[in-house]
Amino acid sequence: SSRASLKTWAQALRVYQYAKNTLVFVPAITAHQMNLATLGYALLAFLAFSACASGAYLMNDLLDLAADRQHPTKRHRALAAGRLPMSSALLAIPALWLLAVAASLCISPLFLGVLGGYLATTIAYSLALKRKMLVDVVTLAGLYTLRIIAGAVGVGVVLSEWLLIFSLFVFTSLALIKRFSELSMRESAGLADPSNRDYRITDLHIIGAMAAASAMNAVTVFSLYVSSSAVTPLYSRPWMLWLLNPLLLYWFGRALMMAHRREMPDDPILYTFRDGASRATVAAMICIMLAAI
Repeated sequence: SSRASLKTWAQALRVYQYAKNTLVFVPAITAHQMNLATLGYALLAFLAFSACASGAYLMNDLLDLAADRQHPTKRHRALAAGRLPMSSALLAIPALWLLAVAASLCISPLFLGVLGGYLATTIAYSLALKRKMLVDVVTLAGLYTLRIIAGAVGVGVVLSEWLLIFSLFVFTSLALIKRFSELSMRESAGLADPSNRDYRITDLHIIGAMAAASAMNAVTVFSLYVSSSAVTPLYSRPWMLWLLNPLLLYWFGRALMMAHRREMPDDPILYTFRDGASRATVAAMICIMLAAI
C-alpha cells in the first residue's frame, strides 16, 4: 500500500506495548516520592522509552519480514501484511529515536545514557541475541529491568538493591513464560521448531520448570525484603506486606498455567492487563501496599 491508516500505524508502533514502559514509574512509587515534579520526569521518561521502543519494533519487523510472513500470527503485522510501506517505516525509525533523545535531554544526560544502553541492547537483541538460546531470555529480563533503572535515574531516587534483584527474577520468569507460550502454540498448531529462535518444541518442559523456579526465587527475595530492616522506614505496617506472597504465588502460577493451556497468546505482561483475574490480583496487591504505608 502507498498510505497507512492511523490504526495501522498504531499497530506497527505497537502502542499497546507501551504498558511495559509504566515500569519507569515503579522506583518513584516504591520510594514513596510521588509528587508533581517526579511525576513530570516520570512521564517524560515514559515518552522517551515509548518512542525509542516503537523505533526498535519497526526495525525488528523490517529485519524479520521473511520469518513473520511464515508465522501463524505475526504475518498479520502491518509490515509483514503489506499495510505499511517499508519506506514509511524507514523514515519513522530515526524520527522516533530523535524524539526519544529530545525527551531524554529534558531529564538529564545520565538518563540519556541509560536510554542509549537500552537502545543498543535492543538493537543487539534484534540482530543477534534473540537467536541465542537463553541469552534472549536474560536480555529480555535485562531490558525490563533497565526501564526500572531508568525510572530511578529519571526521578532522582536511589534504586533499592532489593527491587533490582526482585525485578531480575520476575522478568526472567516472565520471559521464560513468553517463550513457553510461543513454543506451546507452535506445538498445538502442528508447526515445526521456530527457524529464527534457538529453541525446540521438545524444550517446553525445561523452560516451564525454569520459569517456575525463577518465579519462586522472586517470591523468596520479596520475603527476605519484608523480613529486613530496609522495609521499616517506608512502611508503618510492614507486616501487611506478607499478604502479597500468596497473591504473587497465584499470579505467577496462573500465568504459567494459562501458557500451558495455550490460553496466553500475548506477552505475559500484556496478558496481565487484559486478563480479569490478573488485573484483580494486581489491584489487590496495590491496595495492600497502600494500606501498609
